[in-house]
Amino acid sequence: MLRFVLNQWRRQRGKFILTLVGALIISAGLSLMFNLTDSSQGTVEQTLQKKWSSAYDIVVRPKGSQMTTESSKLLEPNYLNGINGGISFKQYQQIKQMNEIDIAAPVAVMGYANIGISIPNQIHFPDKPGIYRLSNSHYGAGGFSKELIAQDGAYFSTMEEPLVPPNTRLIHLQNPQDFSSVQPFTYSLIVGIDPEAEAQLVGLDKSILNQKKFRYFNQEDVPSASKESSNQFNIPVLINPKSFNTGYSQFKLEQVNVDLKTKQARDTFYQRLAQSNAPQPLDQEKRKIIQDIKVDASKVESAFFDSLLGQKTKVLPHSEANTNAQLVAQTGSLTYQTMKSPFPTRWENAYEVHTAPTAFKNTILSSSYLPKRGFRTVDSYEIKMKKSDGSAFKSMNPYLTFDVVGLYDPNKINVSKDPLNELPMETYRPSAASIVLDSKNEPVNPAQPINTTGNPIGLLTNSPNVLTTIDSVQKVMGDQSISSIRLKVKGASSVGEQSDKTLQRIKSEIERETGLIATITKGSSPQPVVTKVVDEGKTLGWIEQPWIHIGAAITIFRETSVGFSGVIFAMLAVAIVYVLATSYVSMLARRKEFAVLLALGWRTKDLYKIVLIEAAILAGFVSTVALIVEGIFSLVRSEAMNGWSLLWIALFSLVIYLAGATWSAWTIRRISPYEAIKTGEYAKAARVGLKLRSTVTLALKELIGKWKRNSLSVLSIALPTALLTFFLFVTFHLQGVLYTSWLGQFVALQVGPMHYVTMGVAITIAILTTGEIMWQNVTDRRASLAVLKALGWTNGSIRQLIVFEGFLVGLISGVIGLIVAYSTIYVLYDLVPWNEPLLIGVSLVLPILFGVIAAFIPAQLAARVQPYQELKDAS
Repeated sequence: MLRFVLNQWRRQRGKFILTLVGALIISAGLSLMFNLTDSSQGTVEQTLQKKWSSAYDIVVRPKGSQMTTESSKLLEPNYLNGINGGISFKQYQQIKQMNEIDIAAPVAVMGYANIGISIPNQIHFPDKPGIYRLSNSHYGAGGFSKELIAQDGAYFSTMEEPLVPPNTRLIHLQNPQDFSSVQPFTYSLIVGIDPEAEAQLVGLDKSILNQKKFRYFNQEDVPSASKESSNQFNIPVLINPKSFNTGYSQFKLEQVNVDLKTKQARDTFYQRLAQSNAPQPLDQEKRKIIQDIKVDASKVESAFFDSLLGQKTKVLPHSEANTNAQLVAQTGSLTYQTMKSPFPTRWENAYEVHTAPTAFKNTILSSSYLPKRGFRTVDSYEIKMKKSDGSAFKSMNPYLTFDVVGLYDPNKINVSKDPLNELPMETYRPSAASIVLDSKNEPVNPAQPINTTGNPIGLLTNSPNVLTTIDSVQKVMGDQSISSIRLKVKGASSVGEQSDKTLQRIKSEIERETGLIATITKGSSPQPVVTKVVDEGKTLGWIEQPWIHIGAAITIFRETSVGFSGVIFAMLAVAIVYVLATSYVSMLARRKEFAVLLALGWRTKDLYKIVLIEAAILAGFVSTVALIVEGIFSLVRSEAMNGWSLLWIALFSLVIYLAGATWSAWTIRRISPYEAIKTGEYAKAARVGLKLRSTVTLALKELIGKWKRNSLSVLSIALPTALLTFFLFVTFHLQGVLYTSWLGQFVALQVGPMHYVTMGVAITIAILTTGEIMWQNVTDRRASLAVLKALGWTNGSIRQLIVFEGFLVGLISGVIGLIVAYSTIYVLYDLVPWNEPLLIGVSLVLPILFGVIAAFIPAQLAARVQPYQELKDAS
């Protein structure tokens, strides 16, 4: 029987070669798919596992602290510093005691304190009589431009007769020494943490500098309130001696340029001032700078902290630090407005922030302590004063005296610095951004980095230089003073659905039991986002920041899992359809041959053996080619051969060709020996009520009349088309998922080529299948085509008929393929991509193109049919 099969293939070399080519493509395609899929999926899972770990797994925030950007699964980089309390200590303990919570590390943002120093004997008024202006301004640097944070000033007269109008608020300077000192200050953010939890979370206890002299918090570090005043407190602190502040304080002594030598000149000048309607008439006068003193904010911090440590400062000798720090303000988060991205291919998401007038109300401090406009809201935290305090004010800001426990280095904390999965740690890292577009939306090349400016209501906020305990925050600000809680969870160490279910369950439990908001941050990754910065209606430029794409890792895991599974099953489906189609075509061609064998006395079982042997040989051929491909992959990668891949390929190839053999066996059962003496076509044409008026109606009549055969031809194109459309969707959808985060972009480098190889194999098999079907259709219709030529049809008309049949087959296949592809996409991804014209175009245009191309060779064969030859063969 084996010899019969081999002789049969030798006699029909053309069809054997075509069958062999199909088997070769299937084997190579399956091998490539299993190897590339296994390699890519393994790379993806290993990459995601490495990046799965993060600084914290879940962050808990007060209700109402959600951002509008969270609807797009995005969190801005420094969202935690803009939350001022809202979580009670009872809720904190409730979360901390949950069984699956490993670490619960709270953050309590106290706000910005005014820390400053005094430097004596800096301002020297001239001995010459005159009018002078002494001003102090505090600037922030490092942003788009220099920012004026606070400003104040006063006019002084050293004249013997300062008889000036009262609207000038001129101060008569009797003793210049009283105003010889300068008082530079800066704002420092103070944050409270749980020492034990913070040590477990980030290893803060290991970051202490000079441990022989300093130490970490312990149980003896407790806050205390002053007995003399309700707004004075002593709190233990850790200090970061490395300043993030790039601003400075500026002091100017200026002389008003006016002639005051004679009494007449003075009277004329005073009269002009009295007639002025300006808030400060002297501001309208020209001035000459006599002294200009600048003091860096970083030096102010250093000198202040040196004083707290009881050591002489080297940066500003002779300076004296203020005894306490005034807690001035608490600021909110930035308010983002969604807008269209200027370059959607680079930045999928774009937002806008703009300044607003500062609404700062304080019992003692004037509005000049903060900028007139800012990007953030600001509130003044004040404590109600008691009658026993003897204060003239009903409420005042807290005054804090720092008990320095130690110094810490934020660079030594144990937290991920990997740009692919780092999370916001504003407690230890300052915000940063880059200007990528200027005010005219023109690219800035190279991008210009900007940093924090020291402005409490500025665009980027500073990290705290002062850390205290949450007990201290509770002492000063009450029970509802925790801003957020960062959680580490048990049982979610590996990337996958099980870990995600654990995190989702804990998140739901926290929200249900406490009423707070819980956001899963494990598996998140930075995503570049561009923000338009507007000040008083004027665009300053566009900044790029790495925002946090929530759940990037688990999204990538799910999408790639679906994609990889789809690739394997798609390849198998294409291969099965191809084998079924070729088996059907082969049976049409060999039907008369098998009828002759049956007439000669062969049993039906013998014919079954023939098709089974052919299937086994082809399956073995596929396995052999797979072994060769696997060997090449192993050699290139310098790895051992993957036995499981070989086993799966062998099993799948056997299933594929056995399916074809089963189809052939079912057809063999219906063959009668009587068919050996029949001539012409075997299939009975269905009756079609179409009048033959043109080539179009003849082609339709042919397709509908033999609908069973042509349905297989349609299916052979429709399924690969549907799979090709699905591949394109998976590719573009994965790019949409992968390229939205830096982790995804890294993964995309590993999985990109795999889908394109799959599409190439699918297209090759589709064209091969279509061509073979069309070829067989023409072969079976040689007699009818000969009749048409005998009736006067030209070769061009015959070609046109066959090509148009291919066009119709392709069009019908495209419609069916589009329906199948979109149905599959809906089932797997729960969406219908109507807004993707490329997918619709591919589903309709490519099958038509396949049908027409596949019809070219059959059309040429049909045109070569000679009527006399067909009549001779028939006789």
